[in-house]
Amino acid sequence: MKKKDYSDTTIIIPTLNEESNISELLNLIEGLYKNISIIISDDGSRDRTQEIVKGHSRKNKKIKLLNRSKKDAHGLTSSVVDASKTVKTKYAVVMDGDLQHPPEKIKGIVKELRKGNDIVAGARRNVFDWSLDRKIISKAAMLLGKSRLLIKGATCEDILSGFFGIKTKLMQSINKNRFEMQGYKILFDILKNIDKNTKIKNIYYDFGMRKRGHSKIGKKQIISFLRALFK
Repeated sequence: MKKKDYSDTTIIIPTLNEESNISELLNLIEGLYKNISIIISDDGSRDRTQEIVKGHSRKNKKIKLLNRSKKDAHGLTSSVVDASKTVKTKYAVVMDGDLQHPPEKIKGIVKELRKGNDIVAGARRNVFDWSLDRKIISKAAMLLGKSRLLIKGATCEDILSGFFGIKTKLMQSINKNRFEMQGYKILFDILKNIDKNTKIKNIYYDFGMRKRGHSKIGKKQIISFLRALFK
């Protein structure tokens, strides 16, 4: 069966110490999507993440490494923002590098963007490996975030999702002054700064278990989200 062409799409993957996951993820994406572009925006990994990405890039020129080691601001949000400035395709899809976001769902996101939606947000349906504490924190953050978006901005089902697609022109045109650049919830920052009438579509996926490596959620990430609420 002939593969569909995805030359209109760039995948942005922010990474930090994902040497145990990134090669498998890149192989999966390359195998599923013909002519798709990929930007690995690395926030200063101290493991072999950058070396592994460079190896893939030598074989596939559509895979690019953005080395952010010497940047002043570090965090998932600033990693994605920096990468988005270099996107040349019509659409961009943001996903994590730890294999918890299923690559096979990219096609559904792109399909809905091609239909004219401005943002297609992945909504986590089943979460397999979260502790009770993390579930409580996530629900509290979701409630606070949606309350904040009632004041100004647009909304979607999972405002804290790290898996979403967006029209590149929209992403590049948003004023980033009110983004929490050292934060980790860029979709929330985007929603704060767009019109309520922006066309947003939800798609659903199972949030997989982390196979390898360690979660980076901690006090720093919680504090950055609280700052984002008031920007």
